[in-house]
This record gives sequence, C-alpha cells and structure tokens, in this order.
Amino acid sequence: MLHVAPRHSSGLLILAAVAAVALSACGSSPSPAATPSSASTDTSEPSASAEASSSAASLDGAGAALSTLTSYKFTMTVVGGDLSDNTLSTLPNAPTSGIFKVSGTYLLAPSEAADITVAGTFHEISVGGIDYQDAGLTGSFTEDDTGATVLVDQLSPTSVYTSFDFSGSFNTIGDESKDGVDTTHFQAGDSALAEFATVSGVQAGAWTADVWLANQGGYPVAMTIVGTTSATDKTVVYERTFDLTNVNSTTNQVTAPTNISGA
Repeated sequence: MLHVAPRHSSGLLILAAVAAVALSACGSSPSPAATPSSASTDTSEPSASAEASSSAASLDGAGAALSTLTSYKFTMTVVGGDLSDNTLSTLPNAPTSGIFKVSGTYLLAPSEAADITVAGTFHEISVGGIDYQDAGLTGSFTEDDTGATVLVDQLSPTSVYTSFDFSGSFNTIGDESKDGVDTTHFQAGDSALAEFATVSGVQAGAWTADVWLANQGGYPVAMTIVGTTSATDKTVVYERTFDLTNVNSTTNQVTAPTNISGA
C-alpha cells in the first residue's frame, strides 16, 4: 500500500483509479532543466570534504530513516512536475492555479494506513488493504479493494523525499528547532541544485533546497525544494515541500469511513 517510489524515475506512478474518474498518464519525456542560478542564499561548497561526505551520507539515508517511523501527520505543497501536472490536476475540481495543498496522517507500524486530503477537493482513506475515496468531498466514499489506487503512495513524504538524490553538495547551516523538533538545517550547494533541476524535469531559472534532519532519528522533519522563474522573479514553477508533526504519537489514528456508497 505505501510503497517507496524509485529514485530518478521519470515521473511518479499515475493515479490509476479515482472514484468515477479515469486517469491517463502523460508519456512525454521531461524537458531539459535550466542550470540553476545563485538564488540560494549560500551555494558555496563545504570547506572540508570529510564534512561534506558525512552530510551527504546522512541526507541520502534520511528517507530510510523516515520509513522506520511508526506514524506522523504531514502537510505538503506540490507545484509542477509529473505529480502535479499528470496526477493531481486530473482530480475532480482540481485548483486551476496548479498549487496543491495536501495534508493527512500516515501510519507505518504495526500496520499501514493513511488518511489524506488533496487541495480541499479529494479525500482518500487507505486502511486494512482497502482504499476509500471521496471525490469532491461529498462526505460519501466509494470502496476499492483492488489495490489499483496509488495516490497515498505517491504523496507520502517518503516517496517524495526518495525521488531526489541528496548525495550532492550541501552546506550545514546549523542546529534549529523545526516543527517543534531539534534538527540540523542543511542547504543545497550548486551541484545539488543542478541535480534537483534535472530530476524535476522542469525549466526554472533559479533553485533553492533546504532539508531539516531530526537530531534524534535522522529523518527529514521538513524539506523545501523550489524552482522559480529567476532569482529576481520569484514566481514558483516547481515546488516540493513537506513538514512532519506528531511523529510517533499514539494519538495518530486512521479509521475506515462508515458512509460508503452502495453499502
């Protein structure tokens, strides 16, 4: 149910089944991305190669650390790229601005479940191997036990994070409190920004990328990767951000809906 997307894929899997909506994937190859400019506030390489290697190792392994959590709540913003253009934009009443706000809860252990709401227009609950979908937030769900729907997989912070390569240059900004967690703040240097530009498949004039790793557990508490029109024109053409809260809290719950059409 909650599978991790492979790194460097040309695009995340397209939502195969949404209630009463047939979706089709766009098969075009990503357009070449522009070389990132110096929009990042600090794109210099770390002075010590050992420190750079250590930072890259911890950032690159943070996706695995994220998958070891038992549960969390999250908020996410998605703009541009295959996930936005070919999947979320096909949802009923999708916002015309192309800015998708996603929120919800993921349970990873002892059993997997998810409850997510997309852009205030679509609600999906996945629990007990069954997906329940409310297209349009009507309050009534349809049931699908075929396992065909993958939206909860595509939108998991684990899938989003591991779709990028964090082995490039990052500068250690320092210790910060982020979303109530003690973290270390990392900011991408030029080589990492160039990699994000390539993976996104989006042409943008300037890129910035920041990650906050929990000092205890090493998982990404927050991530922000943004491509804008230019360093001076901050119009966002690509964005992947998420923030985690309520990590491993026993109050995190996902329950199957009771209002099911045709039941």
